[in-house]
Amino acid sequence: MATFDTVAADAMLKVVTDGALFDSVVTHSRVIDLFEENSNVVEGPHGRYVELAHMFGYNEAVGARSENAFLPVPGIPTFQNGRVKLKKTLAVAQMTQTVMKQAMAGKAAFADWADVELRRTERALRDNLDRQAIGFGSGAVCRIDGAPTTVLIPIDAPYGLANDTKGWLPGLRRGQTIVSGPTIDGLNLRANGQSATIISVDKDANGGGGQLTVDAVPSGWVNNDFLFFGDDLGNSAAENGVDVEMQGLEGMIDDGGVLVVFQNINRDSFPEWEAQQIDASAAPYSALAKDTLFMQMNDDAVEQGGSDGLTHFLVTRAVFRNVYVQLKGDGGFGATQQRAGMEAATKGIRVWIGDQQVEIRAMPKLFPGRVFGLDRSTLRRYHLEGFEWDDTTGAIFKQVAVGSGIKDAFYAYGRVVMELGNTDPQKNAKSTGLSETQA
Repeated sequence: MATFDTVAADAMLKVVTDGALFDSVVTHSRVIDLFEENSNVVEGPHGRYVELAHMFGYNEAVGARSENAFLPVPGIPTFQNGRVKLKKTLAVAQMTQTVMKQAMAGKAAFADWADVELRRTERALRDNLDRQAIGFGSGAVCRIDGAPTTVLIPIDAPYGLANDTKGWLPGLRRGQTIVSGPTIDGLNLRANGQSATIISVDKDANGGGGQLTVDAVPSGWVNNDFLFFGDDLGNSAAENGVDVEMQGLEGMIDDGGVLVVFQNINRDSFPEWEAQQIDASAAPYSALAKDTLFMQMNDDAVEQGGSDGLTHFLVTRAVFRNVYVQLKGDGGFGATQQRAGMEAATKGIRVWIGDQQVEIRAMPKLFPGRVFGLDRSTLRRYHLEGFEWDDTTGAIFKQVAVGSGIKDAFYAYGRVVMELGNTDPQKNAKSTGLSETQA
């Protein structure tokens, strides 16, 4: 009589999870789906990366001349090579023999288990990739804001960027493990990278910055340390000065205030590599998400960056309420006044700017007070394949071993090899300092 074992289940589980998982992650992602796919990947001697060539300036051999004059003399355009190094994100499922035995009671039972596990993996992976797509590659989740006690850690500064509120915003929750370090580059982690497990997250504590309750605070964790996701064996902080997480909007849509070197090109040397930036906390906007702010962001992207026009605006959920109030007060959403033509759509609010319609989306993990104006034609998603369970041993399930000991438990893990990029940051815009409390 044939036995239904992990080898037999391997083919079914791979069919269910490989392409379907990645498609689901992208389709239901709030950020990743905005990035165009580009799978033209070059494999180099120091790991997989995409080599880019950017031209700053043209030969400019154009000009009016008299009848018998010489032709304009061509100049020399400036080329600069950019580089996008693909990043690997891992997802792991592990269970004891008892759980596996119950799951393997029949094909239907195993299929049910696979579906449940798939959904959990997909949700966790999507959440992690979305967080990476919003950050700037450093891996920092937040900072410690005050002296930790035995089990309590006050936090603030989401993504490691200065802010007194919502340190938990990038997605800190019960069950995750974190490590701490004195610098955002991940060097010299405290207690040799020893981790702490989050027991609970109090989002209202510490004046709105938040507070973590952990199983125990490792030795040496102090005020102003950066926190990263990780465990005792590894973490998401940069390794030897090289980021291991994907690049996100904070880094690519920036004027150098957050990230100076983007895709191997220094913004101090090439100002054309800077995105447009507006401080919306000052007049004439005074922290309000007025329609004229979105118009200026679009105008700057067009006039200063050479964009054909922004296609999407990404805002925090609090700013989205601000947007709704401002536009509704101006007679939008189908009213017969001068702002007619706005509509509340499935994913957000659509408004007309100039001769094109743009979409305003609310993003739950965006840094407080932010608006990103995106020209989608400049966004890129580079990857080798979709999510793939590792089956190099002939099956996706492997037996758990600790040192020389073998446990009666099994695990499976998979990977996504991917990076996000931008071919022309100056065609995009960022606004900062918008109100998070405007009703």
